[in-house]
Amino acid sequence: MQPIKLLHHLADTGAPPECGSAVLRLSVGMEGSTTRFERETFPFVASGGSELQFISGGVGQGKTHFLKAVSCLARTCDFVTSYVDCQDRAPFESLVETYRAIVDGMVPPREVSTFSTAGITRVIEAQFTDKTTEEQRVLVEHLTADRALVADFRNLVRAYCTLGLGGYGDEHLTEKLEALLAATPYYNDVRVGELYRQYRNIPRPLGKLGPRNAAIWLRALLSLPQVLGYRGVVVCFDDTEGVLRHGSRHRHLAHIRTFIDHLAAGAFRGCAVYYAVSGDIQYIARYLGALWQRIERVFPPPEDNPYAVSVNLGELVRPNPSDPAFFIALAKRIVGVGREAGLSREASTELMSGLTRVAPEYAETTNEGSVGRWVKEVSVSVIQDIEGTEGK
Repeated sequence: MQPIKLLHHLADTGAPPECGSAVLRLSVGMEGSTTRFERETFPFVASGGSELQFISGGVGQGKTHFLKAVSCLARTCDFVTSYVDCQDRAPFESLVETYRAIVDGMVPPREVSTFSTAGITRVIEAQFTDKTTEEQRVLVEHLTADRALVADFRNLVRAYCTLGLGGYGDEHLTEKLEALLAATPYYNDVRVGELYRQYRNIPRPLGKLGPRNAAIWLRALLSLPQVLGYRGVVVCFDDTEGVLRHGSRHRHLAHIRTFIDHLAAGAFRGCAVYYAVSGDIQYIARYLGALWQRIERVFPPPEDNPYAVSVNLGELVRPNPSDPAFFIALAKRIVGVGREAGLSREASTELMSGLTRVAPEYAETTNEGSVGRWVKEVSVSVIQDIEGTEGK
């Protein structure tokens, strides 16, 4: 994105575009975390490990930006990502809903021209359609031989690759296979027996997601990216406590606990899961003692521990939004974009002088969306100075 267009986007939204390098460019205080992800976490996950972490922080302190920066960094490192906003849906109503939410949010490291509507099929296509016939054959053989994927899910992926993407040109079959993989409402109308009768070369058994097999399908889903040749998958749940506003609080927490147990037991390979929570997750977890036991941590912690299962955003971001230095550093980066868009050195120096004076006011109101307001106001000031310079 051109610098002036980026500035207008920042002025309008108070946040960088979700795609592109601007997310990482404007990630103030994350240098330590991004280094840890690149040197430790991502290599560990790529080797077949798994990680889970709850990130707590007040409203407006930058948890959403942190998750999106992690997602952006993960994609640059060849990971599939899935971002789930729990304000928009209830992914822990059941493990079936958890599967659906992750599938919908899946994005491959390299976006491709595609006819798919579901994230999981975009992820499959990105690895399958850009290969030669021989490479595609090898990929299907690798899928067939892998035992981390439950048989009915594995065969469904194989069918989608060989029949849905293999040049057969049957759009109806492709739609049905996609519906089964993504568990869209349409999948209830798909009859596996009819597919067997109509398409004799479909591998058997072919499966459908349901309450009884949701746990093993979820395991297969999160293992699939590595089987396809990606380094792994990074899943981010934003506004996690928002799920507690939907239905039974106990049921939602129980499914979160189940997810944790699967990760701890090594059922998910090549997978990292991050939850952003506005409240204190340890307090929320007391509604379900079994969950609280899994994430309990001495609070306040005697020292920062960015590796803890339950961590405060301030342990991952230095400086953080409670420090005026955070706002000053963020302003410098936005002004830097302005310099690329034509802002003069003199104007940028004068602008930074004024912004430095008011930064402490924003650091005192971090629970009121101050970061977004700061981004908007700094960007507007930069644009005005650029336009003023051009008008002279």
